[in-house]
Amino acid sequence: MNLGLTGKNVLITGSSMGIGKAIALQFAEYGANVLINFVGDQEVAEQTRQEAEKFGVRALTYLADVSDSSKVRDMFAYMDEQLGCIDILVNNAGFAQDAPITVMTDEQWDRMIKVHLYGCFNNSREAAKRMKQQNKGKIINISSDIGSLGCEEFTHYSAAKGGINAFTKALARELAPNILVNAVAPSGTHTNILSAFGDNYVEEESAKYPLKRLAQPEEIAKSVLFLASDNANFYTGQILTPNGGVVMNG
Repeated sequence: MNLGLTGKNVLITGSSMGIGKAIALQFAEYGANVLINFVGDQEVAEQTRQEAEKFGVRALTYLADVSDSSKVRDMFAYMDEQLGCIDILVNNAGFAQDAPITVMTDEQWDRMIKVHLYGCFNNSREAAKRMKQQNKGKIINISSDIGSLGCEEFTHYSAAKGGINAFTKALARELAPNILVNAVAPSGTHTNILSAFGDNYVEEESAKYPLKRLAQPEEIAKSVLFLASDNANFYTGQILTPNGGVVMNG
């Protein structure tokens, strides 16, 4: 199937592993060049880059904390230099952490908001500057079902993802009609983040879903590729929710 992605340049934040990696590899499979943003393990990022390059596209890595606006500016300058332009931005970088409100520290709250919400802002601002000059582009933010549902002991995570939902809708209105902004809000997905909460957590969460299972990263990536493709050119300000039925909209 031709999704209209061949030769497009895509930046995916937090894409050395998990959902971000699945997104990067699917873009590469459909002919897009990818910049793999990461923090942490260079070797893991390099392995993802090598996997992406097997599809015959250009794949780059860049170490940058998305909560730091100066690092994000440097990353976009690198992308300008190496790939010439940005066609699609996927704001995926994030992490999960449980903390009851009564013991949550200022540092825990700040870090959660900065990585998720500041990260979306910092990257979207740089992308929008370039996309407005090009008069085209797509921004896709990764939210969560918890952004709509809320979750006990995840108030900071819930607030960050709920903020991303509102940010997506506002930015879609601001950048229309030529730049499209949407979000994907997955439910629990089998990644290293979720695995850290233990096997019992996965089993208990799966039981809550009508489909009785959690998602695989590749299933979430398919929703992102749809929004990035020519098939979604009449979508903006939308939040797609691949969530196994745990949230039912409409």
